[in-house]
Amino acid sequence: MALVGWLGFSNGGIGMQGGGVANAEAATEAAVMNTITVGASGSVMVDPDIAYVRVAVETKAETAAKAQQANAERFAAVEKVLYEQFKIDKKDVQTSGFNVYPEYNYTERDGRKLVGYNATHSLQVAYRQLGDIGKLLDALANAGANRIDGVQFGTEKAEQYELEALKKAMANAKAKADTLAASAGRQVKGVINIVQGASQTPPIVMTSVAAKSMAMADMASTSVQAGQIEISANVTVQYQM
Repeated sequence: MALVGWLGFSNGGIGMQGGGVANAEAATEAAVMNTITVGASGSVMVDPDIAYVRVAVETKAETAAKAQQANAERFAAVEKVLYEQFKIDKKDVQTSGFNVYPEYNYTERDGRKLVGYNATHSLQVAYRQLGDIGKLLDALANAGANRIDGVQFGTEKAEQYELEALKKAMANAKAKADTLAASAGRQVKGVINIVQGASQTPPIVMTSVAAKSMAMADMASTSVQAGQIEISANVTVQYQM
């Protein structure tokens, strides 16, 4: 008798649970029918406040030691320009590569023949006086930086500008939702969920420049234009109607 009574209670419980699930599913379906989801983006155009200058000193000699020594002498002159002439903080100067490697010529008659060694010391310099970028490039070229690998402009206030872009994205999302809801004869009531997408800050890049051409005395000073940077943000917003 005790066993029969327990089974009866259990079956009743299952019946109630099944009804609860059905009600929950119906409520969820109704909730989904009363929502609207939109994707939107916002962006701001800002002036760059920092430049990353990539330069290198390349030297060649018949031995690795001589190539490295010649490189060190030229590089010392480059450092003098950075630290003494332009007063750049040492924390803003970073070695991005240093290599010493053999160079070969290939001919059908002799095959591979060693012709010397190449030493390369590459640097990245963070520089904030954007109006003087051209002067810096010219001075580095004259000091011995015989390879300019490029200039990339950026901003050190990316997080601040990203917040502005997010505000614009949210405003655009609300405008979209209002338009869609009104078209359906409905009205937006409030936000249910927000998903932030990846923010984008594409850098402005100056392509590689031959340093020796910039260093010629009969040429005008190098002119570099920073332009502006676009910082964008994306959101997906779900609203209740």
